[in-house]
Amino acid sequence: MSEHSEMTDPAGNFIQLKSTTDRLRWQMTVTSEVAGATGTLHGGCGLAAAAAGMEAVTGRPILYIAGQYLARAPIGSEVLVEVEELAVGNRVTQAAASVVNEGGVVLRASAALGGHDLGIDRVWRNIPDVPPPNECPRRQPTSESGYSFTDQADIRLAGQKSGEPVVCYWAKLNRGVASSTVGLIALADLIPSGMRVSLDKGFRGSSLDHAVRIASTDLSDWVLIRIEADAVRNSVGHGRVEIYSEAGSLLATGSQSFAISAITGPLDR
Repeated sequence: MSEHSEMTDPAGNFIQLKSTTDRLRWQMTVTSEVAGATGTLHGGCGLAAAAAGMEAVTGRPILYIAGQYLARAPIGSEVLVEVEELAVGNRVTQAAASVVNEGGVVLRASAALGGHDLGIDRVWRNIPDVPPPNECPRRQPTSESGYSFTDQADIRLAGQKSGEPVVCYWAKLNRGVASSTVGLIALADLIPSGMRVSLDKGFRGSSLDHAVRIASTDLSDWVLIRIEADAVRNSVGHGRVEIYSEAGSLLATGSQSFAISAITGPLDR
């Protein structure tokens, strides 16, 4: 592959990686399309970029990925996704990736990729009973600029009540398909948004980790995100997520922990 040729996922092309002369290293520019509310790389988009790099290197699909967030990368900066194949089996590859910039490591990720079909696939989870997307109000922009990954997505409030542990959103991406692997990984990072509703408070904070398990590759423009708050202890929140297709298929599950740095006032979203 030639230097700096572009690799995009046709089903989730908000993640755009460029190859380098090293097959294990991929480059990405941090734009507002992959930024969070603070004007730095959105954690879920960073983990999605790590996933895209690992899939490109191994030629196998993500089954599971987990990331640890260590630093920020501002809009306009360049990051490298550095992939390492740790164990390559007949069916499954175990891999790791670091997203780095000139300041150091932004996030570290580990993943399993591959698998094979034994004819025993099964899902036990059922989609929550909520109104369809066209009957749900759109969530307003949440970033200071009004132009970030989640602000560009069409996110609908499908069921939320202040103080309750479960929050539901419909989501549709402006670029790409929400049910793509990178789309699911990025959207699973909405757990802190759900926690704000459950706490009935606005807050500032940053993600510590993020894990996503892919359950299905069914295509769906709209996905339903069910977030459940588990606990807050010592200013660290913990929560879980399930993501479903509009037809009701379970697409992914995940979990996340995040540090709350300050309470900013009443619920603001």
